[in-house]
Amino acid sequence: MAPHLLSFSARARQEQEALKVALANGDGASLKSISERLVHRQGPGALQLLMRKIASNAEALAFWQQQLLPVQQIAAECYEEVKEVKEVVESCPPEPIAEKKIEVARRLRGWLPSWNGPLRQAS
Repeated sequence: MAPHLLSFSARARQEQEALKVALANGDGASLKSISERLVHRQGPGALQLLMRKIASNAEALAFWQQQLLPVQQIAAECYEEVKEVKEVVESCPPEPIAEKKIEVARRLRGWLPSWNGPLRQAS
């Protein structure tokens, strides 16, 4: 039997309830995993709105943010690495297209089979 797929709104309600329960129970691992899935699908802005909506007081909001702190640090580090790589790539002078085509042809020549004309039909 095929699993029943939830609609977007049903999944959102289910996740909100799970977040409320995890926050009430002080379950940091559940808060973190559900929050990560939410950010993956809807982006960090959606999570921030949901955190303000669900967290009943400043203590609950601070606890939730504390659980997400390692994830935010990793994301910031990855962003910085991507930014550095982008700067290096942008600083490299572009190669002319003709030289790239010649280099690709040179590399392919060694391992592509040679073509000796049309294939003969077997009779």
